[in-house]
This record gives sequence, structure tokens and C-alpha cells, in this order.
Amino acid sequence: MRLEAKKWIGELIAVTGIFLLASCGGDSTSSSSLSESEGGGGTGISNTFDSPAKMGVGDIMSIPFDESTSVAVDFTGVEAGASFIVAIGSLNTSGAGTSMQLSSDLSLPEYDAAVGGMEVKSEGNGDVDNVYSAQEIMSAWLRASEDTLPASESLQADSVSMSKAAKLVAESVGETENFRVLASLSSVTSYVEVTGKIRCIGSKVVFYVDTAVSSEVLADSDVQTLCNEFDTVAGNEQTIFGETSDVDGDGKLHILMTKQINRLGALGGGIITGYFYAGDLYTRSNSNSVSNYREVIYTLVPDPSGQYGTAISKSFAMSNLLPAVLPHELQHAISYNQHVFENDGSPEENWLNEGMSHLAEDIMGYGVENPSRYAMYLASPSTYGVVTQGSPNLMERGEAYLFMRFLYEQSADGAAFIRSLESSSKRGVENLETAFAGPSDFDEFSEFISRFSVALAMTDRGISSDSRYIYKARTRNSVTGNYEGVCITCDPEDNRGTTLEGIHLNAFNGNHNSAIDSSAVMFYDVSSPPDQMRLAGSDGGGNFGVLIRYE
Repeated sequence: MRLEAKKWIGELIAVTGIFLLASCGGDSTSSSSLSESEGGGGTGISNTFDSPAKMGVGDIMSIPFDESTSVAVDFTGVEAGASFIVAIGSLNTSGAGTSMQLSSDLSLPEYDAAVGGMEVKSEGNGDVDNVYSAQEIMSAWLRASEDTLPASESLQADSVSMSKAAKLVAESVGETENFRVLASLSSVTSYVEVTGKIRCIGSKVVFYVDTAVSSEVLADSDVQTLCNEFDTVAGNEQTIFGETSDVDGDGKLHILMTKQINRLGALGGGIITGYFYAGDLYTRSNSNSVSNYREVIYTLVPDPSGQYGTAISKSFAMSNLLPAVLPHELQHAISYNQHVFENDGSPEENWLNEGMSHLAEDIMGYGVENPSRYAMYLASPSTYGVVTQGSPNLMERGEAYLFMRFLYEQSADGAAFIRSLESSSKRGVENLETAFAGPSDFDEFSEFISRFSVALAMTDRGISSDSRYIYKARTRNSVTGNYEGVCITCDPEDNRGTTLEGIHLNAFNGNHNSAIDSSAVMFYDVSSPPDQMRLAGSDGGGNFGVLIRYE
């Protein structure tokens, strides 16, 4: 997507008032994000140094911009055949990123990074024109709308206007109920009525299926499989992440599988797998006419013939889309309850909310959809920052997942870290730093970003096994058989044919001018280091750099 379009939709999504919706250690460099260590380098411990000449394979050097916009790296004395990765970026979490020049000619005129504007470019080869899918557009409206909901109202409302209060709740398989389901990607007052029949009741969940969907499309056995799996997931996820609300007092999550979600995807020219909307937690009113006054997750149905929108085979829906969307949307429900109802705060910021939902898919054993998203991010990392001001697009979601998975693995207690993030009135970066509560050299967002950048470059290269700077090896979930965790260069086996080829490296050839988004990073392959390299970034750009030796 061109910057103008990306900026336009980002600003549009961000303005909620417009929306109604949604080698043994040597001398170490002093660095707040890269710790001093001891060991042999290479495939063991990664040491940190203040000179490239001291670095072995797998070692790291922080490039100390400090308050300066320009810094020189001296490669004098580096042994023949040594190769490095230079990671440069912006630590800013809002506003502009940085324009950065890398040059091996220190006699060049001083680079003015303010000249030439801040057009963020993609250095990858992926298609980045359509970065906002129907799912991301709808999610933006929903999350924006939730910021305007009347959280001060009593959760257990006295109103008897809802159908649940007017009649007994459907309690048996085969009974039906009417639901209001969104009919627009840009309004929470536009809806259609859908009749759902109970097809399964578990201890934590009730599955309804649109009566217009035939059993040939979604057999009882298919529903039972999803019901059984999600019944277990719902319990496990709430144990780790936190409890949902229970506005209707039945102690269950309601799942409505309906063709209307397929049609919503078609409105955006793509696929929407499902949604959760916090308006369902408030009584129905003129301003909240779509409410069903219960905890509801809405999902698509298989549609092999493309009758309702994009053709979706049953096998792909059952292997990828449906198992993933349920824990994803459940996290949104948990997050809203914990932040708003339990802790009297506001909904979590979108980038962190979505990152947590994609992490939930993974932890619950259904993260098979994540690699296709972060593959696109890895192809163009400088274009997409971790912290987005509006709703994250496909690539930013992939990045947010990678970032949260890294912090989850780095935390002393991953489950406690997650629970602290959810059970808080804080939001965004402040919430993240408070919940992580790491050691003094790894407890700030700037330190998270710089070490995350190292992990993206180091993982799967075989140059270090230092757990601080690489992702843990993936493992198979014993129940689902899906992989949990991250690989950067591999076949992720995601049923999509995705191939992960590592982080995109730009070949360094002497002089480069680069635009980098805020909280984003760009990587350069320096296979023939110059005697010296100058790095110059924007004033106020939050500039940072890291040098990694890989050969």
C-alpha cells in the first residue's frame, strides 16, 4: 500500500469519534538492551562488545547513538571473511520514525535526514498494496466502537428488554434463538436477524448454527468436534488470560456460526473469519441496537461453492480458520472484561490487543494461521512498526505476534506476564513494561525492541544458542498436533504453502538512504565490511542500531 493510503486508513481508524464501531568475554559495550555475558560466541553464548574487531560469530555490539544523530563504526582489525548484519531502526512509539543514512565514505557531506521526507518504503518483494483485509477493516471499526461504549453502566443491567429476560434461554440441543448480526463493515447499527439452532452444549460453550446452513455444509460431527475442542480451550484460555464477563448469568460463551460472516467478508472483497463485539455486553438500546446481551463469538461457515462470498472448503475451514478464530476472539472478550469491567479502565490499544489474540491462538495450539501473516512482515520489516496508531494491518499483526511471542518466551513466568497484561487498567507500552517487570537492563520498551530485532536476525542461523537473543525451538502441541512457537527460516506447515525465508536483508554496497517507520527496524547484510561506516538518523527519530556477526 502507498504511504498516502496507509496513512489515510490509519488516521481514519484511529479517530474513534468518526467511527461508530469498530570467544571469552572481552570488553563489553555499555548498553541498556544488550547484556554483558561470558562464553565462547559462535553457537553458544552471545557476548556483547564495543568493537567489531573483538566479535566472534554470534556476538553482538550495540551501536550507541545516545543523543547524537550520527555515529561511526570502526571495522579496522576485523578478520578476513567476517560478515555482519546491521540492524537499524526507530524506538519511537508515536509520530515519525527515522530517515537513516549508512555510508562507508566519511568524507561525504553531513547527511541531513530531515531532507526528503519520511515516505516509508518496502524493501521486500511482497504485495503490500492491499494491506488492510476485510477482517482488519471490520476489527478496526469494532475496536473503535468499543472505546465509545458506556462502560459506567451496570454490567448486570435491570432492563427486561432483552429476549433472554422475556423468555427462558434455549437450553437444549435443537432449540433455536434469534440473533442480531452485523450487516456492515462500517456500522454497528446495521444488522440482520439470524436464527441459530443449538447444535452442541458444553460445560463452557454453546454452539449455534445458522438454520439456513445445511448439515451437508456443516455436519453435526463437525460442530461437535469444534465444540469439544473449544470447550477445553475456553477453560484453559481463561485460566491463563483471565475470565470473561457473564452478563446473562448462564456461565457460557455463545458461538454463532453463520453465513452472514461470509457475506461480511464479501463486502470487503475477502474473508472475515469472525468477530467479538463488546456491544453485546450491554443492553439493547437505540444506540446499541445490535446487542444480543450475552458473550457471543460469531464465525463464518464453510462455503465450498462460494455461495455467500469467497469459496472456503470445509477441510480448510476446519483445519485453519475456525479453530484459530475461536481463541483469538475469546482473548478480545477477556481483554475487554478485564480492562473495562474488572479494572475500570479503557479497552487495550489495538496493536497490543491484536498481538495478544494472535498469541492466544498459538498458546492454545491453534497458531497455524500466524506464519502467513508474519511472513509478509519479515519481507518488509522497516515499513511496519510494532506500535500502530490505528488498527494493525496484516503485516503489523504478524509483527505484533512475533513481538509478543518473544516477550512471552523471555519473561520469567509467561502465564503470569499474560495475566498481568490482561488484569490491568493500563494500556499499550505502559501496560507492557509494567507487566513484564524484567531486570533493570531489560524492562523498557526500547530494550524490548532492540533485543527483538536481534532475535529476528539470529534465529535459525545456527550462530547462537543464547536464549536471550533467539526464539525457542518450536514444539508440537500434544493435543492439536500443530506447532507452537516461532521459526524464521523454515516450512511452517500451515496448510497454505507458506515458506519462511528469514528476515529481509538489504545488501550493503557503500551508501544507502532509508526511511524506517516508528518502532520498526531495517536490516543490512555487510558481507564485506568497510574500514568505517557512518550511520546518521533523523533528529528525534529514536535512532538505534545493533551489529551482529554471523560469519
